[in-house]
Amino acid sequence: MLGMVIGVFAITTVLSISKGGKELILSEFLTAGTNIVMAFNAQMETRTDKFAYLTEDQVMTMKEIIPQVDDLSPVHFMQIPLKVKGKMKQITVFGVPENFFRVRGIKASSGRMFTKEEVNRYEKVCVVGKELFYDLFGKTKKLGQEIKVEGTYFRVIGVMGHKMEFGPINVNTAIGIPSSCAMRLLGSRDIYAVQFLAKEGVSIPLLKKRIKEHLRQIFGGRDDFDVHSVDELLSMLDKVMGIISMVLGSIAGISILVGGIGIMNIMLVSVRERTREIGIRKACGATKGNILLQFLIESLILCSIGGGMGILASVGLVLIISIMFKTAFFISSLAIILGFGFSCLVGIFFGVYPAYIAAKLNPVEALRYE
Repeated sequence: MLGMVIGVFAITTVLSISKGGKELILSEFLTAGTNIVMAFNAQMETRTDKFAYLTEDQVMTMKEIIPQVDDLSPVHFMQIPLKVKGKMKQITVFGVPENFFRVRGIKASSGRMFTKEEVNRYEKVCVVGKELFYDLFGKTKKLGQEIKVEGTYFRVIGVMGHKMEFGPINVNTAIGIPSSCAMRLLGSRDIYAVQFLAKEGVSIPLLKKRIKEHLRQIFGGRDDFDVHSVDELLSMLDKVMGIISMVLGSIAGISILVGGIGIMNIMLVSVRERTREIGIRKACGATKGNILLQFLIESLILCSIGGGMGILASVGLVLIISIMFKTAFFISSLAIILGFGFSCLVGIFFGVYPAYIAAKLNPVEALRYE
């Protein structure tokens, strides 16, 4: 039974947590919308003389030429050394116009985002990713702190709410500054990434195709820019989570099979120990079918109890995980059906042989066994 408990517990927990985790990640992406497309050069950090970039005019023209685009936001990048928790780390600083946060679906968890006027006035203000803000200043620190970027101090006016990483920007561990300030610090107006917001009802694959075609025209037929969308990540996530669930579920299934073999061995020992009892039952008129059914039911009950205990243990663990991580993990009905159903099937499968051995015993030999 312990083998069944462990096996069912493992298979139910794995399926439930993987499904809950998948839905949690999906909800994070869906809050930002699936109509976001980003074009960026994968070699942004090298910035050699041959490195491809866009001009501000080329970016603004794309909004007019590609009718599927509702809005777009150019992005400037730089890496700065910053002391985080006593260690020097390379932190991403991105310079963007004020509409970047609307396009990306980012809202302030505290404070506010910078405005168009602040961008135009070259205001030295910044917003910080939630994780980085806590690492830099701790949970008790208030806004108004200053961060040194390339020798210039920027005042923190807001903290960006948590977002799933998409493209070259992980906003949770990055610093956002006005694009006007970023171009001054970089000494260049070159644009290495553009974020697009598709119009409602527009086909994302069609928009990506149009963007790629236009970028090829700009760069003389070369594919210097990669174009990705959120739906690509969702599709990849679905495949990865499916493979992980299958692998872990298979491992848990092996556990159930091992438990089933253990139950079969115990039932064989039980047949040997109860040989005289079987003989008495047969002498009193019990048929082979009666004996077979008795041992099958015993095996099934053992597996069912083990499966039930495994499901209860799994429910308890998932509830604890949900409370600890403040997430909506739950036991899915599919996980319960698969776990309990598999345990019952194993009970029947591994109970057949011991039941068959018991049923074919000769009653005379069984009575004089002891």
